[in-house]
This record gives sequence, C-alpha cells and structure tokens, in this order.
Amino acid sequence: MRYQQYFWDFDGTLVNTYPGMVTAFGEALVASGVNDFEIDSEEIYKTMRQHSLGTALQRFAAEYQLDRQRLEKIYRLQAAPKLKDAQAFQGIGELLAQITAAGGRNFLLTHKDHRAMDRLEQLGLAQDFTGAVTADDHYPRKPDPTSLLALCRQYQVDPQTAIMIGDRNLDVTVGHRAGMAGALFDPEHLIVDESQPEIRVINYDELRDWLMTD
Repeated sequence: MRYQQYFWDFDGTLVNTYPGMVTAFGEALVASGVNDFEIDSEEIYKTMRQHSLGTALQRFAAEYQLDRQRLEKIYRLQAAPKLKDAQAFQGIGELLAQITAAGGRNFLLTHKDHRAMDRLEQLGLAQDFTGAVTADDHYPRKPDPTSLLALCRQYQVDPQTAIMIGDRNLDVTVGHRAGMAGALFDPEHLIVDESQPEIRVINYDELRDWLMTD
C-alpha cells in the first residue's frame, strides 16, 4: 500500500448524502416562501459540490432575499431525517476492508455530527474505522488542519504515511496543510482543481488500484 493511514470525509465521499441534502434545501426554500418552479436543484447541487453548504446558503439566501440563519435552521430540520436513506458509494466498503486487512487504519473527519458515525454503523462500515472527528468535537472547520492534526496526535499518526480523501478541494487542502497527501473523489468531473491532489478519481476501483500499488 502507498499509505498506512487513511482519513476520509463523509458527505459525498463515503456516503452519497447529496440527493437528500438537495431535496432538503429545496424544501427549506419552499418553506421560506420561494415558489417551487423557481428552484434549480441542479444549481443547488453544483454549488454544494463545487463549494460548500455554507456557500449554497449564502448564495440562495441572497438570491431569494431570505434570512440566511432562518434558511439554515429550516434546512437542517429537513435534512436530518434524510440521512437514514443515504447510501455508501459503490466499492467503498470493499476498499475500507482491504485497507484494514492489510494493516492500515481508517479515520473519519467530517463537519457532520455524531450521526455520521451512526450512519456508517447502519451501513456496516463503522468497524473499519479506528477514530473520528465530527462537528461534536467543535474544532475549526476544514481546511483548517487543527482537527486533522489532533487525530494524528491521538493515534500516533505520522502524516507522511497518511492521505486525506474527500470530494472537495478543502479536503485535499486540509490534508496538505497537515503534512499528508490528498486524493480528490470527483465522480462527475464537477470540481475545478485548485488543490493539486496527488490523485483525482471518479470511482473507488480506480483509487484502490492506485493505493494498492507501491
């Protein structure tokens, strides 16, 4: 294996939460008084994928002249129950198991709260994770490397033996700032590469082939 320690983002990397997130965002806009026919779900999705949920909230609150904080509150109420339907990406379970079978370790680094680990448990993936940092730990958000470095200290990880894997530039950037490699998972070629990842892949078979080659 190229690396011994693997740090994973959750949303859009391990689990495809975006369909539920986009639906919840549309519901929040409607609840805020926006007409359904005005809502461009594809544009919401692209904004979330290419940038962040925060950017989507800021952009569409301004576009529809809404209170951003109220929009976010409604969104989170709508999004929470949809997590139970989010499925793992194809091939991720096999890759996680292969890493642990080869003596590697997997870690979770997410802006989501403890429900991320709950969902991994439900999907049968949690047993392949050694440790996690979630929103409940109240670290600065990515790409600030504080949370990643804390995980490294807690589990005696040498960053030079590690890679951070995520679906956005900020995931690669946080890895680089912590002194480790970065991989960008971009299944739809939506991301403008600003972070210079060591590898960019569209599926996990491709990533596995690269990782398992010394």
